[in-house]
Amino acid sequence: MSQLASDQAGRVVGLYGDPTVSWSILLEARLSSVLTPEKARMRLAVAVMERPWLGAAPEVEAVPGKELPAIRDRFAEAPYERGAPLLRVAVGIDEPVVLIAAHHGALDGLGLLAVLGLVLDIPISSAAKGIGTRTADRSFLTSAFHRLAEALFAPPARITPERAESGRGDVFSARILPRSRLGSSAFAAAAANLTETWNARHGEKADRVVAAVGASWRGGAAPEPLHDSAFFRLRLGRKPTVAEVGALLATQPPEPDFPARSSRIARLGTRLLAGRLGSTCLVSNLGVVSAADAVTSIAFYPAASGRSGVAFGAVTVGETSTVTVRARRKDFDDAATAGLADGIVEALRRLCL
Repeated sequence: MSQLASDQAGRVVGLYGDPTVSWSILLEARLSSVLTPEKARMRLAVAVMERPWLGAAPEVEAVPGKELPAIRDRFAEAPYERGAPLLRVAVGIDEPVVLIAAHHGALDGLGLLAVLGLVLDIPISSAAKGIGTRTADRSFLTSAFHRLAEALFAPPARITPERAESGRGDVFSARILPRSRLGSSAFAAAAANLTETWNARHGEKADRVVAAVGASWRGGAAPEPLHDSAFFRLRLGRKPTVAEVGALLATQPPEPDFPARSSRIARLGTRLLAGRLGSTCLVSNLGVVSAADAVTSIAFYPAASGRSGVAFGAVTVGETSTVTVRARRKDFDDAATAGLADGIVEALRRLCL
């Protein structure tokens, strides 16, 4: 059964699945009290037994808080082997924190929230509304043709890398802010404005900014541990306003679903064009989360893929809003990623905070 689950997760990512990344998404929750590894292990074992699409029951690693960054790097970088667990969990033994990672083909962001609720044995919800019955306006094949032409002749702008190295994996940075209104429109507008500012500072233009906006078909009122994600690709002009991005999101259809399977030739083409396919960046906002006062902050790290390999995440819970950056290690070091985090916060402040 675990092999079937991992095979299905790989198929879900489909042709759009960049083969150069692990497709591991992560959530790091700071808690109001320490969670024991034994409780987390027991609850996960029951949850996985009842939900076979989650694969094999994961081990729960008990680690000192100072080791969590290294664990996060490993959870993010290591590929999900066939038959291996599709969930990865670590619990702080001296700090009230839990780290949850999952193959994006098995869970989306709301699915990660649902797993957090199962691990803590609490009701958890998000104010995210989902996109409901909105559908794509073209087939995947037509969309793929347009994406290929775009990659060859007019690739989206990329957030200018700080370096060109051979390092594997990703780097992470987070900023915890006072509770703020961080809608998806504001988040995408801030990412586009940051791209212009960042690129100008590095002597590069930011023509053809394309923001991928993560969404879900379902709402977050009672999230289940599922993959039900959707996304939009927004072509944005220079320094877009929140209202302009909001108008696009309200009227533009989502991208078509990933295909059930992809050919060897298609996978080769995706690998060869990985540096030109995709979008300028990805933004994904899990919304305002209710977690029964058990959680003080949540950092969400979507998968960083595509042309720039930069993803921005946001979650509001309790009195905090956490904004994150995840970027390719081969292009950005820790200092540069921290600069991107500061930049997205500054862009949000100028636009709406």
